[in-house]
Amino acid sequence: MLSLQSKIRDPRLLPLADKVLRGERLSFDDGLLLYESPDLTGIGAMAHHVRLQKNGRAAYYVMSRRLSYTNVCFTHCQFCAFQAKPGDPRAYALSAEQIIAELEKPENAGVRELHMTSGHNPKLKIDYFEDLFTKIKARFPSIHLKVFTMIEMDYYARISGLSTEAFLDRCMAAGLESCPGGGAEIFDEALREQICIGKKDAQVWLDTAELCHRKGLPTNCTMLYGHIEEARHRVDHLLRLRDLQDRSQAAGYQGFLAFIPLAYQNEDNELSATHVIHETTGTQDLREIAVARLLLDNIPHIKAYWVMISPGLAQAGLSYGADDVDGTVIAEEIAHDAGAKTPQGLQRAELVRLIEEAGFEALERDNLYNTYATV
Repeated sequence: MLSLQSKIRDPRLLPLADKVLRGERLSFDDGLLLYESPDLTGIGAMAHHVRLQKNGRAAYYVMSRRLSYTNVCFTHCQFCAFQAKPGDPRAYALSAEQIIAELEKPENAGVRELHMTSGHNPKLKIDYFEDLFTKIKARFPSIHLKVFTMIEMDYYARISGLSTEAFLDRCMAAGLESCPGGGAEIFDEALREQICIGKKDAQVWLDTAELCHRKGLPTNCTMLYGHIEEARHRVDHLLRLRDLQDRSQAAGYQGFLAFIPLAYQNEDNELSATHVIHETTGTQDLREIAVARLLLDNIPHIKAYWVMISPGLAQAGLSYGADDVDGTVIAEEIAHDAGAKTPQGLQRAELVRLIEEAGFEALERDNLYNTYATV
């Protein structure tokens, strides 16, 4: 078998390969080099080595349903085409009964995870969410409720007149079981002022995630890339996540389950109208997966999110550090409103085929990475 060093073409990467083999943590400067080096296959080989060390040849997927309970949003994100203001004919807010009726449709049979992220609607307060979660869990007790970005949670706590901790306690009592990782975007404060007005303080995201971890509520984490950020912003973002995971794990909490690099979708949003931003390339998408696997040494799983980079590229991502292709999704709105050209859902058999064709073992999971026999 070829040694890891023999797969490296850029000699500057050899000290990083040595660190990887010794299980040593990579630095900020190492991260910058991973973005600078043209040796993508060498970087991928290092990331694949770490992936095999952590997860072997397992590749996970979940029977999931995306559902947004509202698209009304008072937060102004320049990259978003999903948001609607009050009075917009597209604006909606779903009742618990409407969501349950949606979940009862035949195409949702077998769903293990309900993933809900939405807009910031000032009419929805804690009573709405308690009613929603209680009714969903009463009707579908086996469906895992994964709801709220950290920014959503902070927003709905504030308009409910509650501390974030009190809001979270009540939501968990009603059935909330984990949180997705959206809303992080990019942590650099100056960039946030340009791309997500209303989400300016990255520390709010980090503090809320840390609170969730202290409460025993696992979360995911993300980074939005491919817009106006630079390599230094991406490395800074990843290392802030790593630092938070260090604190959570040192305190005995599970913390982040998975990291998902999110490719910016460059259609039908304000940011793409005011900046020249090209669609992310395959090499860029694979590099983000690999760099994440190498820098985020304390986060168990890295996703290749097929919705934003295509099923085929997600399949390739399994050899660049990813061990998870996300799930069936069934109906995704947010990325597709911004121009994603991928399907809005994949069948279980297609996910299994993609994984096995790439030479990995397909494992169906729930959001906590409990696995089930593939049928």
